[in-house]
Amino acid sequence: MIATPTYTLPAVPEIEPAPLLKFSFYCFCIFNLAFYSRFFEWQLSYLHVPLVTSSIALLGAAIEGKLLSTLGTKIGMCMAALTVLYAINIPLSSWRAGSFQTFTQDWLKSLTAFLIAGALVTTVRHCRTALNCIGFGSGLGAVLVNWKGHIADGRLVMGRGSFANSNEIAFDVLLGLPFLTLIVLDGKSGKLKRLLAFGLICNSVFTLLRTGSRTGIIGFAVLCFLLFLRTSIVGKAAMALVAMLFVVSVITVFPNSLKERYLSIVLGSDVKEMAQNNAEARQLDEAVSSSAARRQLLINAVKVSISHPVFGVGLGQFGTYMFGVERLEGRHSGWQGTHNTYLQVSSEAGTPALIVFLIMMWLSFKGLRRLYKRADLIAAPESREVANMAFALDASLVAYAVCVFFDYVAYSATLPVLAGFTIALVQAGKNSLDVLEQRKNGTPQVVQVVKLMPVNPARRWVRPSMVSHGGVRPAGPAY
Repeated sequence: MIATPTYTLPAVPEIEPAPLLKFSFYCFCIFNLAFYSRFFEWQLSYLHVPLVTSSIALLGAAIEGKLLSTLGTKIGMCMAALTVLYAINIPLSSWRAGSFQTFTQDWLKSLTAFLIAGALVTTVRHCRTALNCIGFGSGLGAVLVNWKGHIADGRLVMGRGSFANSNEIAFDVLLGLPFLTLIVLDGKSGKLKRLLAFGLICNSVFTLLRTGSRTGIIGFAVLCFLLFLRTSIVGKAAMALVAMLFVVSVITVFPNSLKERYLSIVLGSDVKEMAQNNAEARQLDEAVSSSAARRQLLINAVKVSISHPVFGVGLGQFGTYMFGVERLEGRHSGWQGTHNTYLQVSSEAGTPALIVFLIMMWLSFKGLRRLYKRADLIAAPESREVANMAFALDASLVAYAVCVFFDYVAYSATLPVLAGFTIALVQAGKNSLDVLEQRKNGTPQVVQVVKLMPVNPARRWVRPSMVSHGGVRPAGPAY
């Protein structure tokens, strides 16, 4: 072996994970594709792909001892605290069996997804791959809805599965849009991949509008505003032009019932005067009535949160509790949820759980925005990639934070998965930016350029891992 010392600026080193972790990571990527696309709810459901892939990913992370490291972070401590508070809530619930079912079938699965995301995503490249899987999964889900869905009361829905609700379709599409945009902006992606992502974005926006979800359109407006703030002057002008063309297309193409439904966000009950026939009048009346019913649910959730401030009425038991209260008052209850995730947590699990829930969200935003600002100061392609991923993940969290004002998904895996990715990206991005800052400061780094030569008959070649930076292996996570 002949080693010739040279002075150069090396690429950011990334240590490859162990084979088991790598295999588990790709299983987790398949899980994300399946989870966000909902494909296996419609086809080949007997294969149980989401369950199998998540189980393999969890087992691999556990064998390699990576799960506890995720819980050791501040966000991980919040997840652990929430789990403890939810567990304590079960024996104090208004219906213990129902709360136990919510805890085991919903929350523990979400906790598992959080642990897997934080444990298996260990490098910047892996972060990019995992986020791309979420984007493509959401985009494929939108394609599936347009292909298999149908119009019911003027809104796009699926016949069964989690996409049977129009708001759920819009929610899933919104969460994936930032990651599809990330693929389009990624210079390392091939032209075909970027073109596919752009096509999925167009289809996703079209799908979102067809759902008639007012929550979805508000979330979409927030995402567009975030992108508008970040772009250059030329980009802002281009976005303004696209927005005008978009509005004209919506006015021209979409039926009056959908346009009037969206106008009800601003006009309220006055929008019913715009109905052109009885069918539109009935749909608009349902939309206005739905808004009024949700306002009443919010009032009820606030009252329950005040009357049960410490432990709430039990996980998933707001509807059951209100049924009993309204039956005693001689009123009919529809067994509905809070239609607000924050009030769902406070009314069902108590104010302490809501505080921990909000702290976890705040820590996620804080970590991502600090990483984005740091990466934005370094003029390098690698730092731009880290900044783009931080912005995309932050935008998806913003969409979540806005949409859950109008939906109740406190125990779903959405926030835990995004929080787990936040932990992984912040740690991997920090390692990458540390090296880039050393390079920017002009610190000379000696790289041993190794020429591979036969050393003995049993071991013919020197392994590439023997290449060292400055005589020392690059710093990175230990496996």
